[in-house]
Amino acid sequence: MAIMKRMVFLSALFLAVTAFCFAQAPRAPTITYMEGTVTVDGRPAAIGDAVPLGSVVVTSAQSLADIEFSARNVVRLSANTTLVFNPRNLLTGSELRLGALTLVLKNLSAGTAAENFLVRTPTTVAGVRGTSFFISVESPTSTYVCACNGAVQVLGPDGSVLKELVASHHKAVRVTGGVGTPQVTDAPMLYHTDKDLEAVASDIGYTINWNVVDQ
Repeated sequence: MAIMKRMVFLSALFLAVTAFCFAQAPRAPTITYMEGTVTVDGRPAAIGDAVPLGSVVVTSAQSLADIEFSARNVVRLSANTTLVFNPRNLLTGSELRLGALTLVLKNLSAGTAAENFLVRTPTTVAGVRGTSFFISVESPTSTYVCACNGAVQVLGPDGSVLKELVASHHKAVRVTGGVGTPQVTDAPMLYHTDKDLEAVASDIGYTINWNVVDQ
């Protein structure tokens, strides 16, 4: 009887430890929501699919996809978007080749080697550390960046800071240029709304406070 009780205790202990380890293991980047046609590395995607680091994620017309990673970070790809998803490569960052992204990042340090998160476009790099922001490639020579709630650094090709955006409720710039240092000019709120950001934030159970700068 004593041996059996001990075996039951050890079995329960093993299950508890296993459950704890699974609970502590970082969740792989995952598609948590999508509409329309989405591909990952050329293959049709579905809700629940993993998105390996370095994957090329593409949304077609009238489509979108949400990728959640490191528990409380989420990026939404708008329609007609091409993204090389690589949040852990902080030397090059994720690459937005076409289209637009809405991002709510609340847990960067748990999933990256440093606090900054980079999104590279043909004309600039947006560097953030825990914020809600929007970025759109308007053309091969123009990128729109909005600090919707928080802080965003707009960087040049050499990593120098061209502009720092800090806002509780949307502050945007347009970054233009080809060869050489890009030009940064103030821009109005375009392409996105409060409701768009709030919908993405709700995916990770977060409510944006538009009265406070979130950093």
